Amino acid sequence: MTPALLALLLAAPDAGTACAPPVCRTFKNAQAAFAQVLEAHPSVLGIGEYHELEGAPKVRSALKRFTVDLLPLLDGQAGALVAETWMTTGKCGATEKKAVQEVKKVTQRPDTTEDELSTMLEKAFDHGLKNHILLLSCADYQALMDENGHLDAEKSLLLVRKLVSEKALEVMEKGEAGPGQKLLVLYGGAVHNDVAPLPDYAAYTFGPQLSQATDGGYVELDLLVPEYVAQDDDLPKESWFAPAMKAAAQGKTVLVSPRPDAFFLFFPRTPLRK
Repeated sequence: MTPALLALLLAAPDAGTACAPPVCRTFKNAQAAFAQVLEAHPSVLGIGEYHELEGAPKVRSALKRFTVDLLPLLDGQAGALVAETWMTTGKCGATEKKAVQEVKKVTQRPDTTEDELSTMLEKAFDHGLKNHILLLSCADYQALMDENGHLDAEKSLLLVRKLVSEKALEVMEKGEAGPGQKLLVLYGGAVHNDVAPLPDYAAYTFGPQLSQATDGGYVELDLLVPEYVAQDDDLPKESWFAPAMKAAAQGKTVLVSPRPDAFFLFFPRTPLRK
């Protein structure tokens, strides 16, 4: 991103308008809000989304909005992307097949998600990022299942945290991105990227580990589609959630930063078709 483009985005109308304590600002568009996050100069940016689920309102997913609206701003700034996904190989037989079926059933993500992930990786490559996905062994697939052959949710969360953090550290050790190099971007679920997780989620997050590994250079960014998070269990408890949702309903992009290394980006609510 050129200095001229950054200056233009940061000067977008509505930037700096207070919407709620502790730190809440509204922006005219998501690009301007994302540019503000990049002004924190992270060496590793852990992006977490609240996933689209089957039956959810038919609005653009966080993944698609990131790919189309935000990813281009990383051109020239980011060196690598680690995506929280993996490809099946068939080498692990029935165990792999059963695990994949269980993951799909439990996560309830629509079929379009896989296409959107592929598009994100293609666009990231076009913008100069080296892509990385997770590699699961046969033992990993087996570890995902409980004794009855069903997906063990806790084991799944622990495994994803382990694999993403290991891949991130590997990328940094190779000098592809991260400290001293271009930005390293991680993209996945909103639980794993927390830099200051709630006690119940602490075991599933890699934020504290990567913050320590980068000497505080890790920054968390959660992407929130209002239609997806309105009924979330935890977010409505935050003092800034209701004012941010109100601003999003008025067509604003909202950026909340409860601490210097953590951001919540609310996309504008999609207008109802008349």
